[in-house]
Amino acid sequence: MAFFILTKGNLSAIEFDYLNHDSGSRLDPTLSPSRQQPVVIKREEAKGTFAIEVMSSPVLTVDHEALAVEAINIFKTKNIHHLVLTDGDQVKGLISDRDVSWLKKMDLGEHAMAGQFMTSMVLVCHEETPIDHLARVMVRENISAIPVVDSFKQLTGIVTHHDLLGWIFK
Repeated sequence: MAFFILTKGNLSAIEFDYLNHDSGSRLDPTLSPSRQQPVVIKREEAKGTFAIEVMSSPVLTVDHEALAVEAINIFKTKNIHHLVLTDGDQVKGLISDRDVSWLKKMDLGEHAMAGQFMTSMVLVCHEETPIDHLARVMVRENISAIPVVDSFKQLTGIVTHHDLLGWIFK
């Protein structure tokens, strides 16, 4: 299985019909619509290229029980767009730079935890997910980052739209 959905701390396998056909429904019809044009990665070029080859690793992470201000400071000092929240090596959620811009406007209590503000329903992929599948899912689901796990479902990297563009233009 190439993709998983993280909900309530549990990873469950998920399939996308549109990876095998040109039609098929999106994961969640309430998500904002994305472009319906096909991804411009030629299958013959992407054949044999997997998430593990394009992912960013190691991944900056913070424990889901860390203070929210700690997560905000990581965004400020490391100039990143996504921060994976973990419990050990297990993915618990994701905070994006858009979440942080919203958090900065809030009056956070000094004990507010990052886990309170994370997206807990996160799409995750396996290291051996073909990048043409990654690109297609990212476009269709309108997401810009997918954490990558190994066979033991432990975090090993993250693939962002920047990683895919870097692979295309290398």
